[in-house]
Amino acid sequence: MKIAIFAAGTGGHIFPALSIAEEFKRDDVIFFASSRELEKKIYKETGYKVIYLDIDGFRGKSIFKKLIWPISFIYNLFKVICILINNNPKKVLLMGGYISSLGFVAGKILCKILYIHEQNSILGTSNNVAKFFSKKVFTGFKLGLSNEYNSGNPIRKEIRGSSYFDVPDKDKILIIGGSQGSKFFNDNLPQVLVESDISEKIIFQKGSHIINFESSNIEFIDFIDDLSKIFAKTKFVICRSGASTVAELQSYGMPALFFPLPNSIDNHQKYNATFAAKDGGARIFNEEEFSKKEFLLELNRFNSLDLRELSKKIKKDIHLDAAKKIANEIKQN
Repeated sequence: MKIAIFAAGTGGHIFPALSIAEEFKRDDVIFFASSRELEKKIYKETGYKVIYLDIDGFRGKSIFKKLIWPISFIYNLFKVICILINNNPKKVLLMGGYISSLGFVAGKILCKILYIHEQNSILGTSNNVAKFFSKKVFTGFKLGLSNEYNSGNPIRKEIRGSSYFDVPDKDKILIIGGSQGSKFFNDNLPQVLVESDISEKIIFQKGSHIINFESSNIEFIDFIDDLSKIFAKTKFVICRSGASTVAELQSYGMPALFFPLPNSIDNHQKYNATFAAKDGGARIFNEEEFSKKEFLLELNRFNSLDLRELSKKIKKDIHLDAAKKIANEIKQN
């Protein structure tokens, strides 16, 4: 059974999609993504057939880009329809984001069976429309939909097979501002980190940004390819709260300091973080009210806590078998 998967924009859409794809035969999966270099880099090593579309999102763009967006959408829609006809997948899985709007419209035109996966605690714009026409909506958080299947968020197998307690001695702190890095993290956190009581080595994923800061205790990396290897030695993480990040931290049992992205669509990152931190295994900070002095105090306080106990509080098992659950539902229905 062939399936088309629409996943683009960020690692938060792409990595869960790849986890689901692993439950199908490789030749039965065709991906649709955008043509950004980061996506090409992620997909390149997977061996899947990937169609790269030259299209961007709509919300948050300039008036000019919004005016020409319909032209780009129609052009890419025609391209997607032609490719779907040639490859003839019976089912279409939409992972959310602007690329899914193409999969939704093309799937309906060609009478394909549609499925949605919503990673976040609030439905995205595209998924919010497509939910009425989809056979099933797989969710990472319970949303109370009539056609919902609360599967959890698929996570990478290398995270799925490990936990915080595998390595007792932790000698690293990890900073992740998302797959593309975070300008806010890059501009504000290095100085706080070197002034803190942290003695462990700090691994700082900065994206492609240039950081004019030097410290023998901080290692700046563009992109972390083998996250599980670093996780094994990490005491706690400072990060955004995208759905995939939250799911992997919960599954692994990794204590965290969350900085929800303030301009995330419908403020979903704040809600994601709230779900993850409700039992006490994480702390949430407001980027727009950030004070280096206050954060330094909170960082030192968090660093002094029993992180093993915090690990138990943040850990959740719902995401561990999410990819298999979703794949089985798609295959059987």
